[in-house]
Amino acid sequence: MELLALDEDSLMEIFSYFCFNELLVLSSVCQRFLHLCQRHLRKIRHFELDYRSLAERENYPEYLRNVFTSLGPTLEAFRFSGGYIMNETLKQHIVDGLAAHCTNLRHLTINYTILNEQQLRPLAVLLDTLFHLDLGRCDLTDDSLGEFLRSRPLKLHTLAVPGNTNLLGEFFTHWTTANDLEQIDLSYCFSLNVQEMDTFLQHAKRLKAVDVTGSLWLQRNKDIFSKDGRSIAMGTSMPVLEYFKAG
Repeated sequence: MELLALDEDSLMEIFSYFCFNELLVLSSVCQRFLHLCQRHLRKIRHFELDYRSLAERENYPEYLRNVFTSLGPTLEAFRFSGGYIMNETLKQHIVDGLAAHCTNLRHLTINYTILNEQQLRPLAVLLDTLFHLDLGRCDLTDDSLGEFLRSRPLKLHTLAVPGNTNLLGEFFTHWTTANDLEQIDLSYCFSLNVQEMDTFLQHAKRLKAVDVTGSLWLQRNKDIFSKDGRSIAMGTSMPVLEYFKAG
């Protein structure tokens, strides 16, 4: 009996013995294999992309295309840490894959990866579904982050941008779409002037926790988070998820 002559349940059982990378390879064999592989792969809801194993692949564009095509539509959480010295073409492939395929993403974490306006603009489409966004240590600027956050209505409950030392706080200016924001992590943004948050805090009615550890301006404006009857706690509790990481 030929393999393709088996019924779908039998093939699903056989395919369950293949690892993640083997399923990606098999998904390109034929349409039936693609369907079977996607049924297995789309059980993965939280995925972490391993930059080290990715950088070693000569065919990384094809690999990334298979990853995002197979997992993207059902992914709820994605995490990636690339390092500051990173192939720009590879970075753009990841950004474009996220924007094109991860249409139901709730959690996005990108750390230690320089993100400029060119990379942030495609990612803005994800703001339609994101509840939690972590762009820690991504060398963000006020202009790029401000444009990104103001580009469309937000559902964000938590925003983390720790360690972005270029942020002065000007990105808060004219940011009026943070109606659902509950927590914001601005820790170790050393040059951040918390006074820039004054008008923003009037719009962010649901904000209940903020982390501004390391802000050199905090002592001068330490009462800003209790001004006008506000009750905003110092320190945040960001969501912690478990991720599948392909070898």
